[in-house]
Amino acid sequence: MSTTEIILLNIKEIRRRSIKIREAIPQTELDWKPDKEAMTCIEMVRHVLESEYYYHLAIKNRGILKEFDSPFEKNH
Repeated sequence: MSTTEIILLNIKEIRRRSIKIREAIPQTELDWKPDKEAMTCIEMVRHVLESEYYYHLAIKNRGILKEFDSPFEKNH
């Protein structure tokens, strides 16, 4: 397996697992957080997915990222 294939597999696997975790969280618990400074459950899932998306863009653009638009923003 090439380096590119491994990176793509990693991105797909993180997405698959994140979706599985998100689906396992009851709707009533999405806004739960262990303390007032922590992220909520849904914010943590989003953070992981955005981080992977950002990482993918960094690779695709050879490290050049002037701006980052989240695919999860309501405006997009």
